[in-house]
Amino acid sequence: MKTIEILMRRWLGVGLLLVVGLYGCTGPGGDAPNAPQAPATEAQRCVDGGGTWDTGNTRIPPYCAKGTAAQCTASGGHWQRVCMMGTLACVTPYADAGKACTDGSECAGKRCLAPSAAGSFPGQGPMQGQCMANNNPCYFGINIEKGFTVPTAVAD
Repeated sequence: MKTIEILMRRWLGVGLLLVVGLYGCTGPGGDAPNAPQAPATEAQRCVDGGGTWDTGNTRIPPYCAKGTAAQCTASGGHWQRVCMMGTLACVTPYADAGKACTDGSECAGKRCLAPSAAGSFPGQGPMQGQCMANNNPCYFGINIEKGFTVPTAVAD
């Protein structure tokens, strides 16, 4: 009987060693080190791709904004919410902001804006305006083309 008892204790010891040894091969979550990773979340894919996952907008669900605040500031822009939906964007000034113009082709931003006192009557002119100040996609202003105001849709 002692022989059987000795053999059982040995097998029990070997079994415990195997269990402890295998447990030591698992990672913090219990996964084996070479186990396939779970698919990245949409937020993680956004950040990994150089974007900003925006969860601070109360008007729309979380989304991936192009770029980051640090990248924007480094390029001389201002990281801010734009348009009616308040999406994040890097708004950068144009070098020729405020320059006198009579057509958008004379401006870096391709927009020559009528003075605010000009009213909104298409065909009013000839007149001189100013080059758009920055790349805000939801600017407001009346465009001037070839010296005359033209119907302008407000982008948003």
